[in-house]
Amino acid sequence: MPLTGQPRPPLTRRQLLARSTGLAGVFAGAGVLGACGSGATTAGATAAGDKTAGDSKAGGSGASPVATGAQINIAVATSERALIALYTATISAFAQLAPSLEPILRQHEEHLAATGVEVPDPPAQNPPSNLSAAIAALRQAELTAALERRESCLLASEPDFVRTLTFIAASEASHVAALKTVGRNQ
Repeated sequence: MPLTGQPRPPLTRRQLLARSTGLAGVFAGAGVLGACGSGATTAGATAAGDKTAGDSKAGGSGASPVATGAQINIAVATSERALIALYTATISAFAQLAPSLEPILRQHEEHLAATGVEVPDPPAQNPPSNLSAAIAALRQAELTAALERRESCLLASEPDFVRTLTFIAASEASHVAALKTVGRNQ
């Protein structure tokens, strides 16, 4: 921006959040703090935002896209359905993990129900045959999902919907931490 003595236009909420991600990323594991403060684009958020338009208040240039609630809901539901399939397959392969993984699986079922969207089941997945690798795969899937939900918060425009996405992001971030202790005694 040239220094012409002209005042800068006020920043939008989205621009402020996008600029404040430096430390928010550090707290992503805590969930709530990082739930709505990322400028990174993830696969699920990209899929949700493919048909988005620029923010009309910012003139459409350089502004964060605003996806429709339906697009974001479909992306969230698809992600949750994939997590449910991965947890189900992992529990089937490692029955000893069921007491630890079933509560997390139920939370993902609640997240899917919160979207109110029906999406097809993903193709069948086989978890890694090694217990540690299977848990690591779950942790990576949870981390990816938490980051996608964080991005979804920036793309969504309805406050109640953003709040729901924030709770889902926080829950998924907490799953990453919870999975650190799963399987240690097996």
